[in-house]
Amino acid sequence: MNDTWSVPGYAEVDVLGTGGFGRVVLAKHEASGKMAAIKYLRAEFLADARIAHGFRREAWLLAGVRSRHVVRLFDFVETPQGAALVMEAVPGVSLRALLVAENVLPPEAALAILKGSLLGLADAHAVGVVHRDYKPGNVLVSREGESKLVDFGLATLDGHHGLTAGSPAYMAPEQWAGRPGRPATDVYAATCVFYQCVTGHRPFEADTSEQLRALHGQAPVPLEAVPEALRPLIARGMAKDPAWRPATADAFVTELEAVAREAYGKNWEKRGWKRLATSAAALTALTPLALLTTAGTAAAPLAAAGAGAGVTTAGTSAGVTAALAGKIAMVIAILGALAVGGFLILPGKDDPPAPPAALSVAVQTLSGRDPVLPIGYELQYPQVSGGPDAAVRQRINDALRAPVDQRLKSVRDGVAVPSTLEQIRANGETPALRTTARVLLRTPGLLSVRYDHDLDSDVLGHTTWRFPEALSVDLATGRVLGPQDVFRPETLTADGLRTLTQRLAPHTKNGFCTVPTVAGEGERQVSMDAAERPGGGDHVPAATFGFTGTGAEFEILWYELGCASAAGKEPVALPYGELDDLLQPKFLTMLGRKVSPAPPPSSAKPGAATTYTNARFGFTTLVPAGYTASPWTPEDGEGMTFTNAGLGATMTVWGTNSGGRRPADELAELAASIEGNGGRVTFRSADGDGYTVSGYQGDGRIFYEHESTGAGSTAGLRWVYPAAHKAELDKPVTDTVKAFKPGDLSRPH
Repeated sequence: MNDTWSVPGYAEVDVLGTGGFGRVVLAKHEASGKMAAIKYLRAEFLADARIAHGFRREAWLLAGVRSRHVVRLFDFVETPQGAALVMEAVPGVSLRALLVAENVLPPEAALAILKGSLLGLADAHAVGVVHRDYKPGNVLVSREGESKLVDFGLATLDGHHGLTAGSPAYMAPEQWAGRPGRPATDVYAATCVFYQCVTGHRPFEADTSEQLRALHGQAPVPLEAVPEALRPLIARGMAKDPAWRPATADAFVTELEAVAREAYGKNWEKRGWKRLATSAAALTALTPLALLTTAGTAAAPLAAAGAGAGVTTAGTSAGVTAALAGKIAMVIAILGALAVGGFLILPGKDDPPAPPAALSVAVQTLSGRDPVLPIGYELQYPQVSGGPDAAVRQRINDALRAPVDQRLKSVRDGVAVPSTLEQIRANGETPALRTTARVLLRTPGLLSVRYDHDLDSDVLGHTTWRFPEALSVDLATGRVLGPQDVFRPETLTADGLRTLTQRLAPHTKNGFCTVPTVAGEGERQVSMDAAERPGGGDHVPAATFGFTGTGAEFEILWYELGCASAAGKEPVALPYGELDDLLQPKFLTMLGRKVSPAPPPSSAKPGAATTYTNARFGFTTLVPAGYTASPWTPEDGEGMTFTNAGLGATMTVWGTNSGGRRPADELAELAASIEGNGGRVTFRSADGDGYTVSGYQGDGRIFYEHESTGAGSTAGLRWVYPAAHKAELDKPVTDTVKAFKPGDLSRPH
């Protein structure tokens, strides 16, 4: 084998590019006089099974793609002397050459190239082929005003692993991680190139591949240098998580056309191609491809080209590829994609996997116009990338995207009402929906985010269409945290929310308003207790809330609490110094706050309370003064009941060896028993550590029960007392709940 071998029936005219794997030449078909571009694999690499297989795979994938935006494959030739791809020769230059000559392209020209490339990618994606190496050197711009994709040497079938490689400046985060190629991977690379076209530089630049990997995986896209009208398009195409990019190149074309028309008018594409055709023609005149103006391009595969010469023809389908690039003036060599210089090969699947990239957060923007209704929107939402668990990352991103999806749906539903739609159209308006997102706090275990929703519309102009909301997400599980996950059980009571109201009041502008009650009964002050709103409900904060580095942000909608609608809304910040004792210890840990231990028995005031510790199970509780003790024996356990006869109150504490049961199952059985006996459950919560439930028994008395569960045993506390003595007992109940310690639950006792 030697490198002087050439495809029989073709005469070499000039060299278009050379590189580590071989060369690309312009050649004339001797029988017809038509020109073709031939990509040769160096003879020495035919002995390398992986490289030879990749070359054959490129031909096989190319043969399956038919597109005017992809360079056609005419033939694949392999003999003992060598292997080659015979391809369409295009009279044009690479996008890389254009960028070398001009640095920055007009937006319409860059959009035209991106659209043509995306259409080529879409045709490849339609038959399941992912390019995986989209870069300026692999995009040809012709004198006729169109772009074509070349070089599918790294292509794979959708969802399959190929050679873990690519061009570092344009590789998507999932490609750096060695995951299977998807259409969204090509969308990311095409958007990176588009960014370079309109700014004159790549989106991320670094001295080492590891630094570049970190930037593509974690750093927000630097949109400041991008024309404002194009920023949402680039933000979408370069989303870190492929789930947040357009699913296919075809879908991205739809978004691109909408943005281009709105920003640059209906003739944007015609102007863009006119500008590109002029530049491409000038540069092509300096290359061997100028010969194509007279010689023409090669026809479809000719049997005579290989007949009698031992040539194997691998099909005659039109297809994709060619590493085709010309020479331009001033001795600037634009090599074909066979060159190794712009190419990165990462460790194979047999090598130790790289550690997962750290979880990072970036705010993305979804913008556009509804295809049916007169609605425009620009919606911000955070998204995370990196982290060790893709499923958890997806749950987090689903939770972070949900508020803007729900908001857009609510506006669509409102506008779709026939009478409303008629009025909007009569007014000639397009309601504009906006959401801004702000990350309030990011700790290793928690992400807290605030969204501010707004709507510009004369028809839908009421203040209730403009509101904030916040959510906090557990980064370990991807679960949105509710009030029961954040606040202590004793906080989620009427007395606990009264305390929260009292602490918030000094931080408001005018305090909590008062509202009339029944005639003759005067007025009452509204509170943060959602159960006091019309219609009632659980004892939870009646406001959206998020967390910052210094405290909690409550966004109080005064009109929802019952104040005059003119009162509007008000953000109220409550510092952690006034909040920590109301929060769950687990949540304090997620915030990075110190969890204060329960006060030791010696710190209790003399005569106020005593401490009881069970020697067998190890649980400890605070016993209020004036309560008498009597043993209580549950199944396979032991405990104690403390009674205050004057108040009709009992507190029972216990331990059992019934560990290992699911808290949710125990809670469901208990709640069913209470309700089956005429009682009412007003609060219930269960997690991996136990359950909490409270409400009213069938005899009208209040009850509160908490049980901690472990693999080997359980420990619990239950209060029962008359509703008439609630005010007197709220503090003793709260104090004992705070002081209760379950002991070692990992084993039976």
